[in-house]
Amino acid sequence: MAGDLGVIILAGGTGRRMGPNKPLLEIGGRSMLGRAVATALTVSTDVVVVAGSSEQGMAYKTEISEQVVLVHDKIQGRGPLIGLYSGLECLASRYVAVLPCDSPFVRKEVILYLCETASGADAAVPAWPDGKIEPLHSVFHVDSAKSAAVETMKAEMDTIREMIQQMNIVRFVPIESIKPLDPSFLTFFNVNTVEDLNKAREIWSTGSSR
Repeated sequence: MAGDLGVIILAGGTGRRMGPNKPLLEIGGRSMLGRAVATALTVSTDVVVVAGSSEQGMAYKTEISEQVVLVHDKIQGRGPLIGLYSGLECLASRYVAVLPCDSPFVRKEVILYLCETASGADAAVPAWPDGKIEPLHSVFHVDSAKSAAVETMKAEMDTIREMIQQMNIVRFVPIESIKPLDPSFLTFFNVNTVEDLNKAREIWSTGSSR
């Protein structure tokens, strides 16, 4: 099913804590956006990067190879849901893996596992034992996601989590089932603060992410 898989990398956001160009911050000599794109290209040739604005997109161009489509949010200020919808309109694939630009250690194996789990469903969503989910590391059926995103935005809701609630067949993937593929769950490590960035650089320098 991997041939039916596209990837959307969400690289918008206002960067209130770390600045609007957070995706360009480097870990191990490479930007987080560049790492996300490289990982996406290992599982698909149908890759879309969504910036928050055309200006932001211009800043990202040096990190994006020619085969990657670069778009920006159709509506400003609606959060990651409008970013996802903007990307969905550019895909040719049946399924899509959604990745944030600030998770520098996403494992290819995890993406492919979620892709296989999503087959025949609307979504495969990683879920922690306490009930928290990872909507920005999920795989969706493209047509189902488009319909659910429209309904969610019509209801004046803005999150991918709320979009998932509009779907019929959602497979919540226990996080423990991902452990054999990613023992430290680094796929879900997000860089949201300077402390996170320093930790990510430490993880990379020690080689524990590889």
